[in-house]
Parts: sequence; C-alpha cells; structure tokens
Amino acid sequence: MSSLEKLKQTNSLSDLAKLIGYKPNSLAYIIYKIPNEKKYIEFKVPKKTGGERIIKSPTSRLKKLQRRVADLLNDCLEEILSENKHSLSHGFRRNHSIISNAQKHVKKRHVFNVDLKDFFPSINFGRVRGFFIKNHHFKLKPKIATILAQIACHNNELPQGSPCSPVISNLIGHLIDIRMVNLAKRAKCTYSRYADDLTFSTNKKEFPNIIAVRKENGSNIWIPSRTLVNEIKKIGFEVNESKTSLQYKTSRQITTGLIVNKKVNIKKEYYRMARAMCNELFATNEFYLKSDIDGEEAKKGTVNQLIGIVNFIYYVKRLHDKRKLNERHYNPSSITKLYRRLLFYKYFYALKCPLLICEGKTDIIYLRCALKQLAKDFPTLIEKKDEKYNFNIAFLKFSKQLRDVFAIAKGTSGLCRILEMYPKIMSKFYAPGKVFPVIIIIDNDDGASKINSILQNKYKINNHCNREFNYICDNLYVVHIPSLEGQNVSIESLFNPELLKTKIDGKIFNPKSYLDKKKEYSKTVFAEKVVRMNQNDIDFTGFKPLFNRIELAIQNYTQINAEHLEGPWLSRDKNNFEAKINRPSAEG
Repeated sequence: MSSLEKLKQTNSLSDLAKLIGYKPNSLAYIIYKIPNEKKYIEFKVPKKTGGERIIKSPTSRLKKLQRRVADLLNDCLEEILSENKHSLSHGFRRNHSIISNAQKHVKKRHVFNVDLKDFFPSINFGRVRGFFIKNHHFKLKPKIATILAQIACHNNELPQGSPCSPVISNLIGHLIDIRMVNLAKRAKCTYSRYADDLTFSTNKKEFPNIIAVRKENGSNIWIPSRTLVNEIKKIGFEVNESKTSLQYKTSRQITTGLIVNKKVNIKKEYYRMARAMCNELFATNEFYLKSDIDGEEAKKGTVNQLIGIVNFIYYVKRLHDKRKLNERHYNPSSITKLYRRLLFYKYFYALKCPLLICEGKTDIIYLRCALKQLAKDFPTLIEKKDEKYNFNIAFLKFSKQLRDVFAIAKGTSGLCRILEMYPKIMSKFYAPGKVFPVIIIIDNDDGASKINSILQNKYKINNHCNREFNYICDNLYVVHIPSLEGQNVSIESLFNPELLKTKIDGKIFNPKSYLDKKKEYSKTVFAEKVVRMNQNDIDFTGFKPLFNRIELAIQNYTQINAEHLEGPWLSRDKNNFEAKINRPSAEG
C-alpha cells in the first residue's frame, strides 16, 4: 500500500502517530502541551536583494516530528507528480534542483522570470487544513487535516525554517503549476517553477502579451500581464512586480541564478570569486565570503562552506564534461583541478589529527573495533572516558564525490592514484599546515604490487615491505601489514584463524573479490556480522604489531616537525605520548 493510501486511511491521532513512527502520547504532547512561544526560535538573515528575511526555526523536538511528516508528504507528492511525465515544479523535490529547472529554458529567444510575494507566509493554517480535506488526491478526515496543519503552521502561516514548509508549499503550489502550464500552452511557452520563482520561455519572435507586456510604449521594461496576475491571485498568491524580468538571447539569460543561453552554466564572476576564495584559503588558512555570494559584507567563511560553493560549480559544469571518469586524471577541467585541491586541503593538509587511509571500508571496521578493545595498550590512538571512546586518529571514508573528483577507483588502484598525485597537489598550498601525518595502510601481499612499484620507482624506497613504515613525501606514509618471515598477508591475517572459519547460514568466509554466493560470504558480511557484532568477544591481539607501526610513523613525523609538538592533538596527553612512542616496538 502506498504512503498516500495509508495516510488517507488514518482516522485518529493514534493512527497518524503509528504511521510516522511516534507514540500517540508523544505526538499529542508536542502538539498540545508545548506552548506555541516555545516551539520556535526566530532570527533574521539578510536577503541578497536587500532587507531581511525572518526565519522561524523549530526546536529540536518539533523539528524531528516535522521531518517525519515531511518524509511522508514527500512520498505522497512524488506519487501524485509521477502521473506527469514532465516536471513543472523543481524546488524542494527529490532528484530536482535549480539545475533541472534551468534546463527547461536553454536556447530560448525570450526568458521571462516572475517572483511570488511572501510565498510561505501566504499559506495559512486554514489553507493547509482545507487543502488536505478538499484536494482530490488526499481527501483526508478533517481531524487528520487539522493535526497536520497544527504540526506544520505557526502563527497562522507556514514558517520559513520548518522541514514541513517546502513540501506543503509544493503540494499547494501544484495548483499554480496547473493554471500556469495551461496559460503557457495557450501562449506556446515553456513553463517551470522553483519554489516562488516562475519562469516562462519561448522561441517566438515576439513574447506573448498574454504572459507579459511592456510597461510603457517603446519601453524595454516588461511586467506580468493582467491575465497572469489574475490567474495567480485566484490561487491566493501575489506577484512581486519589483522582481520580474524579460531576457533576450542577445544578452545573458538567467534562470534561478544559472545562465541558460546555450547551456546551463555558472556566472563567470561567481566562479572567479570561488577560485579567489580557494587561493586565499590555500595561502593563509582562512578566507572571506564575498558580498556578491551571500548578500552581505564579507565575513570569514568555513572550509565546508567553500566546499559547498565549489561542489555546486563542479556539478553544473560536469553536466557538459564529456570526458569519462578514467580519462579525467589525464586532462581534468579547471574546476576539477580546483575542487581536487580544495578536497586535498581539507582531508590531507589541514588535518586536526593523524589520518589513516585503508584499502576498503571493511578495514576501517576492523581497526576501529580492534582499537576499542586495545584502548589500554594504545592510549595515544584512542581514549576511553565514561564508557565512551574518543579516537585520536581519523579514518578517510571514500565517498562517491571524493572518488569522482580524484578520478580514482576502489581498492589498491585508488591508493596508487593518491600516491602519484600527492606531491604535486600538496605543493599548491603555502599556508602553515601538514601538522599531522597521513598514513596509508596496505596489505603485504601480491595485491600491493602496484603500490610497491610506485614506492620503488617513483620514491626510490627499497625493501619497503619489511620496513616498519615508509616515509613517502610531505606528511605521507605507507605502512604494510606486518608479515612473518616474508609471508603474504592481508589485514584479515591479523585475526585468529578460527574466527575466519566462522560460518553464516552455512556459508564460509571468502575475502577475495569473486565469490560463489551459494557457498561463500563477503568481507562486508564478515566485517558487519562477525567482527562488529562480536567485537567484545574477539581476540584482537594480532593487531598490536600494526598499531605499533602506526605509532612509530606518527613518532617519526613528530620528530620531523618538532615545532608542532604542542599541537591540538598531542598537547592533550603529551607525556603519555612521549613515553609510548619512545619505547621499543613489539617487533624489536
């Protein structure tokens, strides 16, 4: 049964509570017992066009409830809109964005933008309740409609800052879309909406006056037609006449902030500002958000804010990048190079503690579980306080985004790419950094032959497999899994052999890539169902030599960079660290 059908069948607060995963008492308490003045926190943010926007942010308890309701309504919305092959609304929807909205208006002779005034505040309590009762898709019981309106509304309006407001505005805004698309068909125009931004475009020689008209004879200022204004008023909204524009193909055409003349693209000045901010960060370890981007005076920004800006530019420009993933590292685009440097800066240069890079996500599970059990032996790597573990090291998780930007594959070949590009990219940074080491952990078997070849040929490191650690360059190290008498070993070799024989549903463990799924289970299953679920009972003694090597690598880098000994990581327990790293290793 679909989410929409389940919602339509609810008859009481208890039914609705069960549907969204709440206890009836908890739901009733949030709606009826918490005073309205304690449900929201109000603050102001500047608008790009001047003035201030009031944001009403729900408190954590109400926000959690609104998110559950928003998820349910989003499922209902997607079910309703799936009937239409062509999307009209692109704001606050899954798999939609300002990019998908802008794509509707590429290569058009005329592009006309209209903005709705006070979009969220125009939708009041009675309107929300009435929509859920009367709309033919919902037709909810009045009691359920009332409860939904009570959860979503504040001071008789949809508050900006509530998780419910976007999806409910989209549901009610669908009435706008129906009227506007019919009007656009009469005018032979293309129509789309992103939240409160309506866009009409056409290749007709003259822009249809049923949509917009010149403000005065001979004037080049266009305003919404009376027909358009009246159609919007019939649905309970109002046009913001100060934010309308008609753009010709001979000039720059903008839709939801993106250029649409020949293809969806970023404004050049936006890209230049982002690049300037990156260069500022790379040179000084700080940067200031420019006024043209956030609508106010320049203020100090964060690395994550800058990553968000550059990621947006990268995503838009990548739509037209015809190079395949495996070709990108040979001739990457300028935005790929910039984004790659920025991610290198965050993950490898401006570290707040030592970083471990493993061949796969299962290795991270092994190491984290092992360290928790061996916390007393390795207090420099992990600390236990009040039954909670605090890791003094971090693990790099290869996200899809990271692999795409770095143009690297999974496993050993991806680590090879990092080794190859590391010194070149790290040379682009001039600010103080590299306080902590980056340590790549690799198996000591034939699968590491490509990495070993790079160590020997590129970095001139011999006998690398038998070293406790290999210093590569900058703050980069490679540590092999300890091997006895030159045997080929993987990280799974550090477990007790009996654990590797654990059967699950009659299947045996196979750490290789190719499995007989009828008889064998994978490393992921082993890591999750054997190691993680039984970590308190597993003997992790075999991991001690590896952790000794990691500590020695950290010690070596600390000696190289003695001026950073009082850094934020080491200063917490300096004496304990010095005593630990200066003792002989377990391997002599």
